[in-house]
Amino acid sequence: MPIQMRNDHRRYGAVAQLLHWITVALFVYLFYLAWTMTDLPLGPEKIRLYNLHKSLGVTILGIAILRLVWRQITPPPSLSENLPDWEIRAAKIAHVALYLLIFLQVSVGVVHSWSANFPVIVFGLFTLPNVTGPDESLKEFLGPVHAILGWVFFVLILGHVAAALRHHFIHKDGVLLRMIPGTDGLQKEREK
Repeated sequence: MPIQMRNDHRRYGAVAQLLHWITVALFVYLFYLAWTMTDLPLGPEKIRLYNLHKSLGVTILGIAILRLVWRQITPPPSLSENLPDWEIRAAKIAHVALYLLIFLQVSVGVVHSWSANFPVIVFGLFTLPNVTGPDESLKEFLGPVHAILGWVFFVLILGHVAAALRHHFIHKDGVLLRMIPGTDGLQKEREK
């Protein structure tokens, strides 16, 4: 059976699935880094992990842009007509919030780094140009904002996962299976 690259009315294609699961993996590692790197003593290892954290954030932003472009090329499957209106609205709001938070969180993190007079070096390949310069008051303001947005992100992602699991185990409607590679047959069974 050929691999379905594009989304259709029933499920996400391989490109959307790949971008989604790469984003998931990067987020897990990014949260792990954020949780552990701040308590390290200042030194080469802490600087290395902060640079990795910033590189992953910029990467997630790039993938988010690719995902939005891909959604324009091949729209995602529509939500089930059996869902109540509130659930459809909640799903749409949650997806928009996730994308907005990616843009906001990365922007805040980058500007925070610049205001602290630290460059944003992406995997040692290139450095984002610093457009703000050092600014102690901006740094002091954006540090807590970046941390709070991280927790908001975490809660929103947990809600997203909980909703997917609810569809899978309670509604048994195949919504979760649309994003999991190789589950087309299972999805068809669930939809019967």
